[in-house]
Formats: sequence, structure tokens, C-alpha cells
Amino acid sequence: MSSVDISNEVLISNANLQVQNMESGSDMNHLQYNCVRFDRLSANDVLGKEFKSVEEAEIFYFAYAKAMRFDVRKDDKYVSARTGRVTIRQLVCSAQGKRREEYMNNSNKVRMPKKLTRCNCPCLFKVRYFKKNNSYVVVDFKTNHSHDLAQPHESHLLKSHRSVPDSHLALAKSMRRVPIKVCHTYQYMADRAGGLTKVGFLRKDLYNKLDISRREALLEGDAKAALSYLEGKAATDKKLFCKYSTDESNRLANLFWRDSTSLLDYSCFGDVLVFDSTYKTNHYEKPLVLFAGSNHHLSTTIFGFALLVDETVETYTWALQMFLESMKGKKPIAVLTDGDEAMRKAIEVVFPDCPHRLCTWHIAKNAQSNLHNPEVIAEFRRCMFDEATPYGFEQRWNDMVNKFDLHDKNWVRMMYEKRHKWAEAFINGHFFARMRSIQRCEGMNNCVKDYLSTGVKLFELMPLLDSALARLRNNVLQEDFRSNNSSHVLTTQLRQLEKHASTIYTDSVFYLVREEIERVGGLITSRIMRFRTSSVYITSSYNNNEENECTTVYHHLESNPHIV
Repeated sequence: MSSVDISNEVLISNANLQVQNMESGSDMNHLQYNCVRFDRLSANDVLGKEFKSVEEAEIFYFAYAKAMRFDVRKDDKYVSARTGRVTIRQLVCSAQGKRREEYMNNSNKVRMPKKLTRCNCPCLFKVRYFKKNNSYVVVDFKTNHSHDLAQPHESHLLKSHRSVPDSHLALAKSMRRVPIKVCHTYQYMADRAGGLTKVGFLRKDLYNKLDISRREALLEGDAKAALSYLEGKAATDKKLFCKYSTDESNRLANLFWRDSTSLLDYSCFGDVLVFDSTYKTNHYEKPLVLFAGSNHHLSTTIFGFALLVDETVETYTWALQMFLESMKGKKPIAVLTDGDEAMRKAIEVVFPDCPHRLCTWHIAKNAQSNLHNPEVIAEFRRCMFDEATPYGFEQRWNDMVNKFDLHDKNWVRMMYEKRHKWAEAFINGHFFARMRSIQRCEGMNNCVKDYLSTGVKLFELMPLLDSALARLRNNVLQEDFRSNNSSHVLTTQLRQLEKHASTIYTDSVFYLVREEIERVGGLITSRIMRFRTSSVYITSSYNNNEENECTTVYHHLESNPHIV
């Protein structure tokens, strides 16, 4: 359907149609055709008038209907089978005709029937093509209505005169990728137009237009569209990796992909792999698996994504195998997960000798759900974090179980069996890049969920994840810039050591190193007295040699050092 903006002066050539915007006491636009106001047009004024095309005739009638404030419905249309030309075109008022009797008398309706909008309105406009004139001639024009017309302040609600321009649709698509909700986008458009009555369409129209656009992209299938998107990326990213599997019906089951930047990041920061599956807001409820790690800024880096058909051992094993293949066989030296049993078994299959740590945040949360008693929870956390040796852990654990009578607590027994994967006493000695929870994946999920909503299709998911990943990588770029284009104020007593550290570490790592420098920089060893099996270290404050302000450390050569 063609439309015309009647708020401005419009001249349709060869149709002798002049639409003028005239000021009046009311807010209604008084429009004219052949110097006759639309609200005063009669059948004699229009009958016999010629239009060069059907579109021209439709533009006239839609402008007339908008000025008179009624909806238009396209009715009869006859096309010549020989020439393919439209020979007859009829437009009617939307209230023409009436609802069919079978719908009126249906007693099995589940929903409440819609209100009646048709009342046999006689208003119509009809043109016929005449070969002799090579034009379309108005052969019927009725202006009478059997119902009240819309009020001036309601004219923007008339359905046939509302349309979403392509420019507004493109803007809405762009703002969805940012992400900005459609309702907020519509409000922005209305503000720019000067109000809700001037935007030219309703919020529902924008939702419908976006939905139609989605359906058009799905004509060849959602999964095929998603794979086509990845194929398009592979054309510019030669090292992009994508593998998928299908089910018995030859439908997409599992999908794994990563780009060349993720490969580079893994080669640099892939010592510790965070493996998490927590997000299921896509249309098919497929778990979205994130492969993440920690980079040189101690911030999140993403190594790859996977969409899985379920959360079984076999499926997780497939995902880890694809991940390992995509990273050219390089295994991590440690893995961190949330404690899912299927994940644990899959890791044992693919990374059999890799230390596996469970997320302490999830364990602490489960402790609150299973132990309830605040004193027991506090003691459990001490077992998890405070004990540095297996012997100390066993002793504290036994004391906790005996004190609070936890012998018959199934969750307590289960956690004890897994103690090597979560207690600091057993984790010590393994490198986990300062990570003890999967909050890096959770942080990425928070980043992703801003872009996603329940029911998102696969072909929409790919660019949304790319947008989230681009934002994450841009944050790393900003951190690089700040680290490389500024210098730290030196605050410790060991200035030379601190200055050297500030030149080789990123800001986040340097702050950790400076804490260690501050701890050791306050003391200096002034004398060492050695005996048969021990030594005595006499230390004093930095730049202070007075022995009466010294700290003495006793170190037995056959045992651990301790302060006396």
C-alpha cells in the first residue's frame, strides 16, 4: 500500500490532486482536490476522473480517507490473465460488510469474541482501466457512511493510515543490538516527531514490523540462518572455528564456535579454563556454554561458545572435545566449574589429569541452603578457606561434625568426598590464576542478558553474542591504553623495585605486586646468628638500625619457621 504524508503540501502529477495544509480554528487539516475541500466532495466531483496507475488512484483515496478520518480496506481486484494488468480496483471503508454468521453463532468459543467493527458501510471508491485512454477512470464513488467518523484527536489511530518507514525500522533494529528495548526506541521516535500523535504509527506496529522482519529471515530455517551468519564471518576471519552435530531428524543438535581473537587469547591466557552453562533464554531452551578465562588485566576473556541440546555427560564431552580441537590440542592446566556432576565426568574424560576446582560461591550458597545454622555455616567456611594444610582441614572438619552432630547429614558427607576440589588445604599448589569462582562466566552472562530476551532465535543470538563480546574486548583495549599511557605514583619504601614493577605489569597486576612490596619493604635484616640446627634473624624497620626496635625471627632448619 502506498501512502502519502498529508501534513505537507503534496502534488500528485497527472492526477490533478492537490493536497493543501490549511490553518483553521480546529486542529483538523482541510484538504482539497481540484479546489474542492475533501469534506465537500461529491460523487460528481470525482466520477470520471482519470489516474495513470492504480497506485496513483490509491494515493488519492487514502489521502481522502485520512482527511475524512476513516479506515480503508482494499477490496475487489481483477487482473487480466493475458496482460497481467490490474483492470478493476475497489477500495472500501473498513466498516463495509458484516461478520459472518458462523463466527457470530459459534458456541464453542474459548476466547471472548472481538468487538464488531463492520456495519455494512456503503462508502467505496472504484476505478476501471480503459485501454482507449490508457488510464484508470473512477467509475464509482460513494461518500456516505453508516457510522461515526473518528475525532480529529483520534486520526493517528486509524490503522490503514499507520505505517513504519524503513528508516524507523532500521533504527529500531540497530537500537535492539545496542541493546535498547523496543518500547524505549518507540518513545525516542515519538519525542523526535513531536509527540505520540505525530509519530505515524503505534508501538504495536513497530513490534509487528520487527516480528515480520524476523520471520522473513527465518524463511530458510533458523538453524540454517545461524550457520549462514557464521559462514559469513568465516569469509573475513580465516581462523574462525565452527563445528556442529545433528540429531536423528537431521536437525541442529550441538553447535560450537570461536573466532581468531579467542584463539589468540587462549594461547596467551589459556592456563585456567572456566567452564559454565547457565543461560537458557534462547527460543529452543538450549544451554549456552561459555568457555572463559582471566587475562593480563585480571578481567574476563572469552575462548568460545557452545549451544547444546542438553546437559548430559555425552554432550559436555562433545563440547570439550570441540574446544580442544579448536585450540589445536592445547589443554589447560586447571579447570573451574560450578560443580555440575555431568561437567565433572566430562572433564575427567577429556582432561583426565587436569586439576578441577569447584566454584566456592556456589558451594557457599549451597551451604546456606543445606546447613541453615549460622554457626555451622561459619565453621564450614573456615574449613573451606582458613586451613592451609590437609591435616588442619581434617582436624577442623572432624571437630565441626562432632560439635554440631552432622554425621547423618548427606550433603556434608558428599562435600567431604569432594574436598579435594574446593578446600584451600587441597587446592594449594595448583595454579588457578587467582580464581576460585565462576563469576567470570557469571559476569559474561550479565553482559549477555542485556542483549537477550526469552524466545530469541538462533540467527539473532549470534550477532547479539558478538556485540557482547565486542564490548568486553573494547574494555580490555581501554585497560591496555590506560596501562600504557600513564605512570604510577610510587608509594613504597623500595622505590626502585616498585618502579620496575610498574613498567612490566598492567595496572591490575601491579596493584597486587605493590601490596607484596609494601609487606616486605617495611623490614630489613640487620644480623643473622647461626647455630647448629637453627638461625636467628634480627630485623628492624627500613632505614632504622636501632636494635631495641627490632623483630627477631627464629628459624629451625629441620622445621617450618615461626616467630618468637
